[in-house]
Amino acid sequence: MTKVAVMQPYLFPYLGYFQLTNAVNEFIFLDDVSWIKKGWINRNMLKDDHRFTIPVVKASQNKKINEIYISEGWSNKLMETLRHMYLDQPYWNRYKDFIEFLVRNCEGEKFYKASSFAVEEICKLLTINTRFHYSSDFEVGHLNAEFKIRQICKDFDAEMYINPIGGRDLVFYQPDYFNPIKLRFMYNKFTLPTTSIIDLLFIYGEESIKNQLNTYELIEK
Repeated sequence: MTKVAVMQPYLFPYLGYFQLTNAVNEFIFLDDVSWIKKGWINRNMLKDDHRFTIPVVKASQNKKINEIYISEGWSNKLMETLRHMYLDQPYWNRYKDFIEFLVRNCEGEKFYKASSFAVEEICKLLTINTRFHYSSDFEVGHLNAEFKIRQICKDFDAEMYINPIGGRDLVFYQPDYFNPIKLRFMYNKFTLPTTSIIDLLFIYGEESIKNQLNTYELIEK
């Protein structure tokens, strides 16, 4: 069964994002829609409710995600913060070089490229073998987001489209609209914190994360 998910690219997202990538055959980064200002695309949480933000250049909701660049000159500060917070955690030494490589790769890069690269590299670490794509690679640029998603599903001959549970209340997500594609929503049941994958790697390690990749339920509208 061909399963598809379409999501905006996020930098170092929480476990639910990786559960979604693991649940499908084809994962599409929705890069040609408007940037969400003051959203969670470029920020997340570490332990002790510490929030971090990856700064971007002249972000605006009038720009598409794939038009936004990440700022320069911030990675040293973030790595020092991570060192201070996680130096005494069980997996700091195992992942510090890996995370530093991904963090420093972000500086000055286009946001969608850096964020998707980080997600794909972390998926390799977690043995997630999903195929990744960008929505801008499809001939759907003229369509609104909801029409992009349906057309992409058709292009893949998808049998199921999976969306995070938050989309269940959106008017757009109606079974009749997706028919004959099965529409399902992911209800996460993992017990690890809903913090950034960075936090989970340093404290719990990849094996604990892998063990919870499939702790979810797919529900209907």
